[in-house]
Amino acid sequence: MRGLIAVVAILASGFAVGADSTLTGPKTAPMGSSVAIGWDGPVAAQDFISIDTVGAPDRLYGAYAYPAKGLPVSITVPEVPGPYVIRYHLAADYAVVASLPIEVTAVTAELTFAAEVEAGGSLSVQWQGPGHRTDFISIDAVGAEDRKYGSYAYPHSGNPVTIRAPDAAGRYEVRYHLGGSYAVIGRGPLVVGGTQATLSAPDSATAGSRLAVQWDGPGHAQDFISIDGIGAPDRQYGPYGYTAKGNPAELRVPDEPGNYVIRYHTGQSYAVLGTRPLEVLPPTASITAPAEVVAGQVFEVTWEGPNNEGDFVTLVPVATEQNRWGNSNGYTVRGNPVRLQADAEPGAYELRYLMGQSYRQLASAPITITADTTSGSLRVLTAAGQSASAFAAIELVVDASGSMLARVEGQRRVDIAKRALSQMLVDIPPSAHLAMRVFGAREAESCRTDLELPLAPFDSAAVQARIDAIEPKNLARTPIGASLLAVKNDLAGVTGASLVLLVTDGEETCDGDPLGAIAELRAAGLDVRVNIVGFAIDEVGLKETFTTWARAGDGSYFDARGADELSAAMRAALGATFEAVDGTTVVAAGAMGATVSVPPG
Repeated sequence: MRGLIAVVAILASGFAVGADSTLTGPKTAPMGSSVAIGWDGPVAAQDFISIDTVGAPDRLYGAYAYPAKGLPVSITVPEVPGPYVIRYHLAADYAVVASLPIEVTAVTAELTFAAEVEAGGSLSVQWQGPGHRTDFISIDAVGAEDRKYGSYAYPHSGNPVTIRAPDAAGRYEVRYHLGGSYAVIGRGPLVVGGTQATLSAPDSATAGSRLAVQWDGPGHAQDFISIDGIGAPDRQYGPYGYTAKGNPAELRVPDEPGNYVIRYHTGQSYAVLGTRPLEVLPPTASITAPAEVVAGQVFEVTWEGPNNEGDFVTLVPVATEQNRWGNSNGYTVRGNPVRLQADAEPGAYELRYLMGQSYRQLASAPITITADTTSGSLRVLTAAGQSASAFAAIELVVDASGSMLARVEGQRRVDIAKRALSQMLVDIPPSAHLAMRVFGAREAESCRTDLELPLAPFDSAAVQARIDAIEPKNLARTPIGASLLAVKNDLAGVTGASLVLLVTDGEETCDGDPLGAIAELRAAGLDVRVNIVGFAIDEVGLKETFTTWARAGDGSYFDARGADELSAAMRAALGATFEAVDGTTVVAAGAMGATVSVPPG
């Protein structure tokens, strides 16, 4: 019979399986385990070894492995106990040319855990069992099929394992499942006890304000408190705060007045454990401003209103859609009055007080912008100062904070900035030394700043690769002060003039002191110029702040609203610049060759 098998092998695969070719493997193995199987005969590509049901046709096989990829092969045995057969199949027609019996033995698991746990709580489970990589332990409904399971943990992750209990009280089972078939090989009963939460807060709050809610509840991971519509499903919720962040929880009140309900939700299923009613009161606001302003002029607007987080006064053309804003905004948190800049185009406009959360309009006032008939223009053809070729070192400080994920002209700000940086590289002389620092691209919700390219001879390809890799992290903040302080070490040892070019779309948000950092750079003896490019900055006061910082660094501020302006501003910031001053006040600034508007005086 063995000789006949050898003949079949010659016809099927072109080589002979010798009479001494044999399979080697264990006689028994626990179900779900992996076994090593050897083969001492010839091997062809796509031949395979499998563990099959006794008496199965050659083309009906179970788990398998290819001996051509290395011997011995490792195969997972079935998860149903009983007699099986290890078989060697030829690739051409699946003919079996050798076999070896194997008995799959039953396995069990033992679980040890507390008999009761509170709803949503953590259950610690000690286990004894096979511990295969895909095995898992779960908390399941009593009588559930093996393939229906609840929250779970993998035994291979440790002993004991921790499993989150269901949010619904009742009787459950803790079960050990084999990973392949989900067969249950160990179980034990568990009682999940009910839990509730109580909430304490004022009966009413003004729309858009902050509300402190005291809570008493389980405080499990991801549990949260929210302000929701009355009758809303548990999974439909409004502004929220996580209990893990402290007690009381701070919530933002909705902007729309009316009756609401404060609810405590579990983080696992969003089940509501406690409620209390809340009335949201309507806010009021008013605006006082000049009836007319000259195009391009900075003017003041006095306001009355709730001054909630993010509230602002904006300037828009008449008939602009409700709840929309313009290019110049004054945030009420800055003080009263706020400062805005009139649009360049004369016409009928409107001032609006908008709420920061929903942009709901609380007040408006008309204003007319008249043509500027008194300002002149200034274009400097030659300028004292330095171009990029005159700097011994250039350091780029790039903002990749979370706000750079916002869109301008339908594109993400970061993508516009990366493209502008790439276009700017052609203006950097090959003889330059360059460093690049980026903040916001490494860690979410942090003030981290990183030196992505240490100072080195300019390598356009290397710089481009780092620019391409910039990707803002959600809610990453804006550590301008810390980044500028780090420049002192980044440029240590440089002799000669250095240029620091900061590109940012927002203000310092990490309690840093950018003005102090610039002063420290200059006090350290660095011959450094700090130029700042502001992108999509809609606030006069912030532009003025950036101008102050740049002047302290013997540099200039360049403003850019869109993609074309950003590219032009960044390239201009590498060249010679000029300022027109009235006493100590900068009234105009620009790059050599650019035309700027100059007010009377």
